[in-house]
Amino acid sequence: MPPIIDKQTCNGCGQCEKYCPGDLIVLEGETKALKRAFVKYPDECWHCGICRLECPVGAVSYLFPDAMIG
Repeated sequence: MPPIIDKQTCNGCGQCEKYCPGDLIVLEGETKALKRAFVKYPDECWHCGICRLECPVGAVSYLFPDAMIG
């Protein structure tokens, strides 16, 4: 499962985009004030969690299936 980005919480700071090792996250929006993070290539996510760790407002989360957690 790719990261889940809460559009209501995201402030468009770009930290997740900056640190994503796979360049999977991009900012989208017409103006700087309206930009929000978006997972452009969800199937390529490595589940490293750096986007969640670097998000200053806690807008990024993961939902893992029970089978993956063990």
